[in-house]
Amino acid sequence: MILRLIFAIKLVIMDLEFENGLREFNSSSAVLTERIGNYILDSGGKRLRPRLVLMIADKIGLERDVALPLAYSVELMHTASLLHDDVVDGTKMRRSRPTANQVFGDKPALLTGDFISASAMELIFGLKDIRIAVEMVRTIKKMAEGELKELEYAEKFHRSKDIYFDIIYKKTAVLFEFCAMAPGMLAGLGDKDMDILSAYGRNIGMAFQIVDDIINLAPKNKDTKDAYNDITEGKSTLPLIYLFNKRPSIMEELNTNTNPEDRKAKLIPLIDRDILHKSTMTARSFSDKAVSVIYNTSLDTEEARQIPEIIMSQVDGRF
Repeated sequence: MILRLIFAIKLVIMDLEFENGLREFNSSSAVLTERIGNYILDSGGKRLRPRLVLMIADKIGLERDVALPLAYSVELMHTASLLHDDVVDGTKMRRSRPTANQVFGDKPALLTGDFISASAMELIFGLKDIRIAVEMVRTIKKMAEGELKELEYAEKFHRSKDIYFDIIYKKTAVLFEFCAMAPGMLAGLGDKDMDILSAYGRNIGMAFQIVDDIINLAPKNKDTKDAYNDITEGKSTLPLIYLFNKRPSIMEELNTNTNPEDRKAKLIPLIDRDILHKSTMTARSFSDKAVSVIYNTSLDTEEARQIPEIIMSQVDGRF
């Protein structure tokens, strides 16, 4: 409890500094672009990705004037991906209020996403390290591949964990992996430390997405994102995959009935505690790997061990 309190205080301090600078990179001569950018930035969020960057940068002694632009760039890239994803998925609510595409329209939201992603790349190129720029481009390509693959498989439900893990690695975990690796690249760390950072970020990202998918199917009143929209969008997330492997006939039946409301009516009562617990244990296996890979190494910190626990705490009391 004390460690969590100390960590929370550090995050508040980090938030004040970070939030004050983040909006500087949203400035545009196009009023609509700035309005949409500020709208989504004002909605808040955990800022977990830049926190990873700054935590690792502090541990390895990377200068703040290098670490901060890197942290801003990953948050801007994440923000751009949210704008794009909400249009693609038709998401109506995020963080307790309507999504930007619902307020301003799909086209302005998409174009603002493009503007923000360009701002992120401008910061990356400002670091004057071609390796970081190349790695960020590779990361963006993988994120796009993950989203496209998810769309391909959304036409019909499936029950393959391998497909699911490949999708969430590319659409989510790869950016966490970049966040962990990039400070090490800029600091010139050796292969052994880079492998540790890569595995740490990757496993955090995998746990994060599985937890997010559990939350979607086990909502609380305070949740701020469309509940059960993974079902209506035809996404085969891990809890549903466990259900379909347990009862294949349900999947076959639903693949002949694509009506979103019918699918929800059929599936929601079947998402029981055992399925959610099994999914949570899978997420836990990834968060435990993140801790174990960094534990007792030169990169180990209390904060590095706390982040996976904070991710897992989001499923507490849901089932």
